[in-house]
Amino acid sequence: MLLIILATASPIQAKTELEFWTINLSPNYDNYFLEKIEEFEEKNPNLKIIWQDINFSSINQKLRYQIAAGKAPALVNLSPQLMAPLLKDDLLRPISDFQKDYNKNYYPLLWENGYYQGKYYAFPWYLSSKVMIFNQEILKIAGLNKTDLTQNKAALYKAAEKITTKTGIYALMPQIKIEQEFMEAGINLFEDPAKKQKAAFNNKKAESIIKRYQDLVQKKVIPKDSLTAGFNIALERYQKNELAILFSPQQFIKEIESESKYLKDISQAAVIPTAEKGLVNAALMNLVLPKNNPHPKEALKFAAFISSHKSQSEFSRIAPVLASTKSTDLDSNLKQEKLLDTANNQISLTKKVQVILKKQLSRNQDLTLIHPKADKLLKVMETEFSRAFANKISAKEALNQMEKKWNKILEEETLND
Repeated sequence: MLLIILATASPIQAKTELEFWTINLSPNYDNYFLEKIEEFEEKNPNLKIIWQDINFSSINQKLRYQIAAGKAPALVNLSPQLMAPLLKDDLLRPISDFQKDYNKNYYPLLWENGYYQGKYYAFPWYLSSKVMIFNQEILKIAGLNKTDLTQNKAALYKAAEKITTKTGIYALMPQIKIEQEFMEAGINLFEDPAKKQKAAFNNKKAESIIKRYQDLVQKKVIPKDSLTAGFNIALERYQKNELAILFSPQQFIKEIESESKYLKDISQAAVIPTAEKGLVNAALMNLVLPKNNPHPKEALKFAAFISSHKSQSEFSRIAPVLASTKSTDLDSNLKQEKLLDTANNQISLTKKVQVILKKQLSRNQDLTLIHPKADKLLKVMETEFSRAFANKISAKEALNQMEKKWNKILEEETLND
């Protein structure tokens, strides 16, 4: 009888295994991912997620090896910077080939970060951005208020000069990446943004941006070591009342609050003022589909799940990150706006910062230069801008050198193609 039952029973269907790679998220967030994977598998009993967490420095090399060996993972977490060489070598699968309107769930500027040669290759996942923190007492001494800082970048730099003139204190210590300054001002880096074969940034607007920084450092509005000293030096100066305005990621706000009661009470937060394009730079992480994995549709299903608004909101509550998804909860959005407008000292600086960062989300974009030779191109910009910043060469000379060296690198890349 037992033999008959065994012979007629339906065979157990093997589960489809999907390998999912993340970057530097274990062990801190093991509980979150294991719970989300369990939730997904309960809803999709025919799928099994195999999660691996890889170091940032080794993920690209390991991914290339696995693709070449025909063992590509189904879904991989990559930054735009890490995506660039893989896109160039045609190693990623376009999401847009599947003709589903995934984009409607994400902020448009973040979705655009996955665009390459007419197709979309990435789900925008989590991101981090900065907020402007300022010392209200220093502003008062300078005869300024919050609105003098937040209108736009031009107004901010005008106010910054007034702060230093009136108080003798450094107003700003920006972490300057000149190519991102150009992009924020609406300057195209390439003549043809699709082909990226010739530089296009050598113009009057770019020259005025470099001249502005030369002027600000000469007037001691920003420190001379702004290009070489890191964020921790800026934070230290702000904590010692040697800096009026700080551009800070949210994970450092608690350090400001815990430094002293005075600093906690006197610090206020505001949105970061923007240039012509209205962009606020952000560091974005994406989810991509490597080529040669036999289960792209199943991988897309898990990608949509783990990057959904619900999943990302849960993650942002335990990690210092922001969700790339648009909230459909209008009541919640209105409450956040009201909280920001009526914010007072009873509301923690940390809470204010969280509200402001969410308010900025529609303007966030990762301004990482996506190009196979990005490292060389950015090194040229950094070197020549540093020379101009130190007043060793003029702004125009810096731009001429940037353009000349960029075009040489781009020409070599074109010939190699």
